[in-house]
Amino acid sequence: MLMEILVGAESTESFLGDLARAVVAQIPNAVACGVSVPSTEWSRLLGATSDDVARRMDAVQYDAHDGPCLTALRDGVTVAVDDLPGDLRWPEFTRRGRQEGVGTSLSVPMLVSGQVVGALNLYGQTVRSLSDDHVLAHRFAEQAAVAVALGLRLADREEQARHLEKALRYRSAIDQAIGILMARLHVDESTAFDVLRQRSQHTNIKVHDVARAVIAEISPDEPT
Repeated sequence: MLMEILVGAESTESFLGDLARAVVAQIPNAVACGVSVPSTEWSRLLGATSDDVARRMDAVQYDAHDGPCLTALRDGVTVAVDDLPGDLRWPEFTRRGRQEGVGTSLSVPMLVSGQVVGALNLYGQTVRSLSDDHVLAHRFAEQAAVAVALGLRLADREEQARHLEKALRYRSAIDQAIGILMARLHVDESTAFDVLRQRSQHTNIKVHDVARAVIAEISPDEPT
């Protein structure tokens, strides 16, 4: 089922949202769920939720850079908040839980070969209402981990490809601008690049944007 959700998803974040809703559908006492995945070299920390309640509960943790779901994500440990209104560990999270009418939470890491690839953040309506769902939540996390890891790997490769494509476009513009300056100023390649770099520093404009401006200055009858 999880692989089918992954294959049918339009994006990584839509897959994570579908996963969060699947958790709520399969774990009896979970009324809301958030899914968090760590940042990588190519992507920011990602999060998706089953509904607005989970979105707000997760958001207050992201804003504070702390909370049960981020602890599960960072340390790879399960974090149970059985009595959320009375919990003193994360004041902002507790305050938001009271506002949302959430009585308990359960954050379960998703692990692949000992590496944390994400965390499920389950929310229950009443105090200790998730106590009987720990085994089922861990089982679901184990099953979901492989699909999440695969989805993130695919997304990472797509992002790398986009970065590479952008870098090549920038390099092409810079090389073309260097050629133009070499012809105009009768200087070598190193000096022409220094001219670009100095313009960038003086104008606080990125080098590739300065290069595009140089290219745009060429009149139709001027050789390139």
